[in-house]
Amino acid sequence: NVAVTGSFTIPMMKKEGYTAEQAAAIEAVVSTGGQIMPPVMGAAAFIMAEIIGEPYLKVMQAAIIPAVLFFASILCVVHLQARKLGLTSDQGAAPETSSFSQPLSKTLFEGIPLIIPFVTLIALMLLGYSPFKACFWSIVSLLLGQLIFQPGKLKYIWLNALQAIRTGAINAIPISVACAAAGIIAGVLAMSGLAAKLSGFIELLSGGIPIIALFLTAITAIILGMGLPTTAAYLILATVITPALVTMGVPLLTAHMFVFFFGCISTITPPVALASYVAAGIAGADINKVGWTAFRFGLVCFILPFMFFYGPALLAQDTALNISLSTASGILGVFCMAAGIVGFLRTALNQSMRLLCLTAGILLIKQGLITDLVGLLMFAALFAIAKPTTTLLSES
Repeated sequence: NVAVTGSFTIPMMKKEGYTAEQAAAIEAVVSTGGQIMPPVMGAAAFIMAEIIGEPYLKVMQAAIIPAVLFFASILCVVHLQARKLGLTSDQGAAPETSSFSQPLSKTLFEGIPLIIPFVTLIALMLLGYSPFKACFWSIVSLLLGQLIFQPGKLKYIWLNALQAIRTGAINAIPISVACAAAGIIAGVLAMSGLAAKLSGFIELLSGGIPIIALFLTAITAIILGMGLPTTAAYLILATVITPALVTMGVPLLTAHMFVFFFGCISTITPPVALASYVAAGIAGADINKVGWTAFRFGLVCFILPFMFFYGPALLAQDTALNISLSTASGILGVFCMAAGIVGFLRTALNQSMRLLCLTAGILLIKQGLITDLVGLLMFAALFAIAKPTTTLLSES
């Protein structure tokens, strides 16, 4: 994801005025978030549905609010960073070229064959079809759409279809190998007794306190994720650590989503952050600076999994009212955290104000009326104190 989209988004962001490190970090964080955004999440999400014995639709429902909060946070980070750098909307604007001269109506019409399979995929999954059937009929609709809207390109359509089959088989190999390797590792851990020891070690260190056990699990997930693909890291943790969390009172879906999230964000966690490294190579930036910048920009995603335990509404496991309130307060909370991360609200923030912003954000994200009110009051006070400035600020 980073390699494909970063090849054109990173140069675009650098042209707009972001530094090479910032552009690479933003791309790394956004691409990592693609694994947790429904309807098509990372491969580990489909495996999760099989392990917990629930339809994939329920996994999607649980992931939608955290995914929205995650992308809202990076959106706020990008916006506030632009404000801090003094970037304007017309800065680096692309000149008028022939590639921009096509009418919008024609562009939309040509894109219909690509929209149909996407809508078909979402509709079938919402109707309860298995991911495999939904994907199959989406591919069929893609071919039919191309034949209907572009009948003159029949030869190229079949050539592209054959190429897609070949590419799909090649892309499936790393996932299959990762699953097989993870199965071997999980089997060795189980047969040797190391799995029980690791699980027991976490239980012993945590003293049976769920929040401490979650913290230790997060560290384990990040370490495993540094050297393994997300799917392999999740499989090992799901079979070794998750049962221990469930025995401590952590709900089954919450425990699996917790492990899944930390397996995903291990790609932007230094010292080994593969997504950040790829982005740094495209941007021509220092890999260590990109790694730590991406870690800072994606800080919300390190906080969210812990909030699952305290706020089931974030996983859509509560009443409609609580889910709505938690979503609204969570969006405000990620904005507060973004202000603390960037160090800019209406003006530049000092270190103490940034810390207060981060604290207010965490309180707002955490489900609960009292914490929401305290966080809201803290944010209101900070917003009033931070008077806007008319001077352009440069990145320190």
